[in-house]
Amino acid sequence: MMIKPFRLFIALQLLLLLPVLASAQGASCPQFPGPCPHSEEINQAMDFAGREEGNTVTPQEMAMEANLRNAVTDVLHKLTHAQHWRLYELMESDYDRPDGTVSYDKWRSTPYEKRPPHPYEITFIIVVNKDSMQAWKDWYNNVLPQQANQQVENIRSEGQSEADDPVLKALTDSVQYYTMLSGKYTQDHYAEFASDIQNNNQKGIKKYNDQIAMYNKRSDVFMKKLQDHVTNKRAPSAGSYNNFASEKVKKTDQFINASIVLLHFSFNPQHVNSGLTDNFHNIDPQKKLAVPGAYYAGLLHNPSAPDGQSYYIGEHDFTYDHPQDIGVVLFGKWQPTRDTYNYMSAAYLANKTAHDLVSIKSMKCDIVQNMMLQAEGRPDYIKQVFSLADMNALQKLIGEQLNQ
Repeated sequence: MMIKPFRLFIALQLLLLLPVLASAQGASCPQFPGPCPHSEEINQAMDFAGREEGNTVTPQEMAMEANLRNAVTDVLHKLTHAQHWRLYELMESDYDRPDGTVSYDKWRSTPYEKRPPHPYEITFIIVVNKDSMQAWKDWYNNVLPQQANQQVENIRSEGQSEADDPVLKALTDSVQYYTMLSGKYTQDHYAEFASDIQNNNQKGIKKYNDQIAMYNKRSDVFMKKLQDHVTNKRAPSAGSYNNFASEKVKKTDQFINASIVLLHFSFNPQHVNSGLTDNFHNIDPQKKLAVPGAYYAGLLHNPSAPDGQSYYIGEHDFTYDHPQDIGVVLFGKWQPTRDTYNYMSAAYLANKTAHDLVSIKSMKCDIVQNMMLQAEGRPDYIKQVFSLADMNALQKLIGEQLNQ
């Protein structure tokens, strides 16, 4: 949901006060404050002609992606229809080579018969409770801005008694200056922005969001200095702000887990973890789950408390930054021994000829050899998704040649 003009000043102050749950696109979709679809990346993934140019991606690999997209979408549509849930795609991969160590010239000269297993990823959001989703939107758009505005007013009230403080005045003026520029930009371009959203003009939407982000970034520098100054000189306001920030994190965690589940599919990955790491080492799930046909299934609870970045999703991300609970299911073949960082490795990595660029492959690149399904949300919803989704249909994708 977009921020209305008359609330813009309050909302921008809130954005600057602490990190906000939002995708990189900002509030430019009906699902907001839930994650917004990464439309530009999804469109790029489906650009068959562009990606196949120069043999960067072969037609067989593109056909594989299309078939996998259709297969998992069909499974999830059946699940969400039966449960009266809502489904939308969040993110999709457009990989063009194994990694950055392989030059484009070398990769493009590698024929289909010699290519290693083709990786593919896709992420969906399931709205499991529309009432909670609406309550989340109401809180974010009505209650939260009022609370944030009160925090700003508290800072201003104390600031009035310190009118002779040149540092405070300079920092406040700088924050207000960029907030004013952002507000003016919104008022001048709001109608055009609304039209771009209606017409799915991604360039127009990106231009608007980039401009707002630029003002936010500049304001953030001064707001951080202002926060530090206020914290040192105004202990009462600082305490109130900390309570506000803590309550916002708590409410966000409650609403997001009551409203949605994130589902991430990864096909032919070389290495995977459970979704959380500690000092680069994979954290193992505390509970094992019973999923028929799975190589492994587990449920992980984050040992750390949530913070303002827990449910952040960047422009190129497939999952949350560090959510509270994660379910993991592995299908296919994996090596029994973990690597140095406790990651799980694909079985095909044990055979050099199965993933080099010179050997003719007995298992062609468009065959799914392994798969990871990662669910992020409330544990009971994760278990419900795993128990009700057609896992047999997903398991059957292993070993299938998907280039038809």
